[in-house]
Amino acid sequence: MGKINIFDNPQKYREEILQLKNLINPQVNTINGKSLICAFLTAYCGVGCPFCFFKSPNPKIKENDIENKFNKEAVEKFIKFANDANVGYLQISGGGEPFLEKEALLKCIEKIQADRIILVTSGSWAFNKKNAEKYLEEINQAIANRKTRSRVSIRLSVSNGHGIRLKEHPLINLLNLFEEKYRDNKNFTLQLKTFDGDNTLAEYMNKYFAGYKMQKIGKNKSDDKNIIKIMPWKYKITLPSGYEVITGKTRFFDPSLKPDLNNTQSIQNTVEVFDEDLEESQSDFPAIVYNSNGTRGLDWIVEYNGNVCTWQNRVQDNLLNIYEDDYNKVYNKTLQDPLTLSFIEKGAKYRENIINEVSPRTTTLMKAVSVRDYAGTLLFEDEKTRLYYSLRVLQDYMSESRVNVEILKKLSQEVQFGLSLSKEELSTQYFNGKHSLLDQELAKEQSDIRFNDFLELADLGHYDLDKIELERARKHAKIIQGVGFEQEINQDRRLTQRVMTIKKFDWFIGNQSQREKIIHLIRHGETNYNVDGRLKGQNENIKTYFTERGLSQINDLSNKLKEFRAERIYASDLERAIQTALMANRNLNLPISFHKALRGFNMGKFQNDGMLIADFVKLPEIQAAFRNHDVEIPEGESINQLINRIIQFITKACHTTSYENLAVVTHGAAISNINAEISNQPYQDVNYCKLRYFKDNIEVLDYETTRTK
Repeated sequence: MGKINIFDNPQKYREEILQLKNLINPQVNTINGKSLICAFLTAYCGVGCPFCFFKSPNPKIKENDIENKFNKEAVEKFIKFANDANVGYLQISGGGEPFLEKEALLKCIEKIQADRIILVTSGSWAFNKKNAEKYLEEINQAIANRKTRSRVSIRLSVSNGHGIRLKEHPLINLLNLFEEKYRDNKNFTLQLKTFDGDNTLAEYMNKYFAGYKMQKIGKNKSDDKNIIKIMPWKYKITLPSGYEVITGKTRFFDPSLKPDLNNTQSIQNTVEVFDEDLEESQSDFPAIVYNSNGTRGLDWIVEYNGNVCTWQNRVQDNLLNIYEDDYNKVYNKTLQDPLTLSFIEKGAKYRENIINEVSPRTTTLMKAVSVRDYAGTLLFEDEKTRLYYSLRVLQDYMSESRVNVEILKKLSQEVQFGLSLSKEELSTQYFNGKHSLLDQELAKEQSDIRFNDFLELADLGHYDLDKIELERARKHAKIIQGVGFEQEINQDRRLTQRVMTIKKFDWFIGNQSQREKIIHLIRHGETNYNVDGRLKGQNENIKTYFTERGLSQINDLSNKLKEFRAERIYASDLERAIQTALMANRNLNLPISFHKALRGFNMGKFQNDGMLIADFVKLPEIQAAFRNHDVEIPEGESINQLINRIIQFITKACHTTSYENLAVVTHGAAISNINAEISNQPYQDVNYCKLRYFKDNIEVLDYETTRTK
């Protein structure tokens, strides 16, 4: 087992852990109190505040826009989720402006059985007093229609940023309307919110409500008697008429998705504010909400795309979504994953300490970005970090005798070996692992603009990439110029989308394993090394070039892709395969990505100096590997390992994409061995193989052996 480094292919082993049920015995009896839910109904706003971190797009009429707002189905599912979650405190917030979604907002007020409901708003809908008056009446009626009593508050955000477009109008209109019509209504109240260091509220109050008084209630006081929801600074404003409004002042986080980690002074204050809030407002346990009766509940966030997780605890490979996951499934899968369970039980400092063992840069990035919604996503963007953290957590749970030993035995020997290592040994494995964030980025659908975003973030010090990887990234950026050009989305929005990971809904794309897929395995264009009969393998330090015949093959491939009706291209991330795929796709503009799993045969120490293939095949080690496909080439891989990693990739691609005709640009030995394995025929050199995938079965439909010198 010592030869295998699980951090070469970390997601494979992380998924092993995710598949197991009842691996850890969670302390569920300690989390049985009322829960808190913060929900974002929409990403849209329309105010266009220049300071807005979310860069909320303007409202557009778009049919079933489930990526940016709740549809009617989501509203119904969210209501059921909230009620099943035993919600005590519901906050409907933004991001986008929730009051734009009137039907959804009113239905949530009426149907969700929370004791306390907070409606956070910029007040754009209250710019006009008559419109505001009508909307308030509808909210009051929804409150009256409830089966259970609840205190509902509109929390108006007043700041310099909002004032640029909205001025003082929402504040004046809402204060006057509540003073006139709802001042004695204990179930429908107005609150105000501002930021530390922002004097906008005071300026407006002095100008339009002369004689008002502001009394400080205290620091870190709760907004509610039953569920402890901290206001960093809590005040009470009293108008001359005696009407009182609770006002909260929060810390100013100054969020940015492009902090410069190379300049520690520029991010120092932001990091300090993040740590202060974590300690004083979250008690180091952001995923937990404390009830005044001594019980604890879960603190949930439900995003406008339906994603749901406990606060600051979203992870990219275990996404849950109200469109297809009910409360019981969300709850169970959250507690089954050691990564998310440990954050709930052991808190934020525990998580930070483990991640700091291998990537302190990542925890600094999380705090410097300072958007707490994205904390988990930022910490676990790297698949290596996800696996390392999961193993370290499992080691701790094992030491506490909370791991089900019989379930643990179901894990592969590689994972069990990782669990047997000391912290120092495991971190050494982590640093020696060949997987990198660049591999993950290349595996995404390519766009020159989006890849340049990644490169810019890398230059700002966001990622643990060495000089070789950074140079490789810069080289790739030049290669893909003009690929997937997207001018209509500005960078702020693109960067937001990077961290707003969206779950691919099974119901939306269908059960892909039950649909027939055609896969075209295609060899890259001929190079000078192919003509010379020399090994190159996975060695990118050896420079090769396409022959005239190779360039002609690539031109023909472009026509063949049309003939195949290809809808999606996957390619090896080695340069000759990248260039082949890009050149063939130049006028087709098909979605394209590049994958380490599609590399050719790893021939280990023999691929370093351009050895002749004729000499290579005579070596005893190679003859042994050809006779027994489980025998590994020294410092390389076995033929079965080559076959299995590519077939596993194809199977996963077929499961996760709705495209039915897939093109895979890879390497000759890979295609030839796969053809021989699946067709159960003797090995022969193949440069094209057509596969059919259906119900987890793969068969060969056709192949070509016409590649000659």
